[in-house]
Amino acid sequence: MKTRHLLSLTAVAAALLLTGCGTTGPLPTFGKAITPEWITADFDGTPGDEYIATSNLQDVVFNTRGEVIGWYVKGYAGTPYIKRRGDGTWDFSALKDQKGIVNMVAGRKALAVQAEGLNPAQPAQTSAPTGLTTDVAANRQDAVFRYTQGGATVTKTVTLHPRSFKIDLKTEITGGPERVNILFPGLGKADNPRVQGYSVGGTQPATAQGTATLTVENIQYAALQENPSQVAHALIIRPQTGTAGSAATPASAAPAAGQAISATLTGGAQGLISASVPASSNLEIYGGKNELIHLYQSGYTTLPGLFKPNFFGDISLYIVKLMETLYKAIGNWGLVLVVLTVLLRAVMWPLMQAQGRTTARMQVMQPKIKEIQEKYKERKDMDSQRAMQAEMAQLYRDYNFNPAGCFSTFIPFPVLIALWSTIRNFEFDSGFLWLPDLAVPDPFYILAVIYLIVNVGQLYVMTRKNPDMFRQQAMIYIIFLYFALTFPAGVTIYIILSTLIGIVQQVIINKQVERETATIGVKVEKAPSRQVARANAAKTIDAPKK
Repeated sequence: MKTRHLLSLTAVAAALLLTGCGTTGPLPTFGKAITPEWITADFDGTPGDEYIATSNLQDVVFNTRGEVIGWYVKGYAGTPYIKRRGDGTWDFSALKDQKGIVNMVAGRKALAVQAEGLNPAQPAQTSAPTGLTTDVAANRQDAVFRYTQGGATVTKTVTLHPRSFKIDLKTEITGGPERVNILFPGLGKADNPRVQGYSVGGTQPATAQGTATLTVENIQYAALQENPSQVAHALIIRPQTGTAGSAATPASAAPAAGQAISATLTGGAQGLISASVPASSNLEIYGGKNELIHLYQSGYTTLPGLFKPNFFGDISLYIVKLMETLYKAIGNWGLVLVVLTVLLRAVMWPLMQAQGRTTARMQVMQPKIKEIQEKYKERKDMDSQRAMQAEMAQLYRDYNFNPAGCFSTFIPFPVLIALWSTIRNFEFDSGFLWLPDLAVPDPFYILAVIYLIVNVGQLYVMTRKNPDMFRQQAMIYIIFLYFALTFPAGVTIYIILSTLIGIVQQVIINKQVERETATIGVKVEKAPSRQVARANAAKTIDAPKK
């Protein structure tokens, strides 16, 4: 396989890997950002309506008891799994039938209340929820669910936060037991998630091994987690601020009698957290991606033993903290991305300079390399091949070209990968210019067109001495155009700005290298020496006269 073909395939494979194609379920649908709202409709086909909170990040389906019967986390932010038909009805077929979309509760019910006289499997007297409201500016969707069973009345006040995976659950039980269990099944596609809980004042998490069951008293948090990745999920619960086991409660503080929250953990494919709470409780729930940036923005990376970043994760945390610092000074996330891109390119300028000079020298050498290759094209014997290698080595020496210099381009890769992952997963709270939301693709496709133009421009600058290579590799960017249409707008802005800076740098380097190599291989006529000049003069004087 020729090198140019291998590079092309590698580029496509890298793009597929970075975007997670083939592993995140259905590919995203191009369109505008989803405006968070409550949808009231028949979701499960049984009599009565369900209540669906939809947003860019997830679709959560509640029944009339306030139990979650469908919990769909989106692999691509902004993907509209729910469609509205022309007659005004809703089409939920993608959520229910499409392979690759994961229902985290997997046919079970989350937020179900269980105790003496309260049985999720038995009928109850229900009514339509109240307070179904959405406040985009305040980043919240609210609902109040109420039902009566066994003489007890259960009231659940649910608050979802559309720009994160967090849900606040306030539960009030009147006329019933003093303590109840709230069930949190999750991670429907995981065969064996990590199931653990951490006690207030504990030294390490307690983990349920296999399908075993384990009870953790006075929890700071309890969690079900898949191995961290872009497609992994986590379900985490912790007491809200001001209640036992919360972040605001000192580790040494003893909870009031009957107020401690414990969790019974069950491992295996039927992973379950059963939280034992007082009749009046307030819990915070995280149900979404088990991924560093989302957990960081939700305030979970400080919880002991919950998430340990790898090398790239540590770099991502430095980047996101730098972004937050810049935002405090600038106040606009779009401008933060502009400044961040310029800063990082400035830091990496020396490394990119070395790689750019290597690229420029290779381009200048291309005609001579072709001459040597053509010269030995039909000569396959060992002596000829050695001679060709010798001529190539001499050419490299003449042009001061070191093939190992190409590897300098890989040095910034850890930072670039971490930066890409950080921006991709970061939840911005504003748009920029014509963009309504930096966390979802550009709905007007303007960035995708600019992305295509600047990348083709960069390719031209790097292959200007080899038109054939330009034509062959330019077709790759037609494929890349699809990814530009699906990248979050913030990611595309970073790529465009970084590429433009790279083009300017490469043009400058090209001119420098062309000046430096302009005289290589050019024969210069030397002036005759003085002795030769005298001899010629003597010959002229002694020449016989006619």
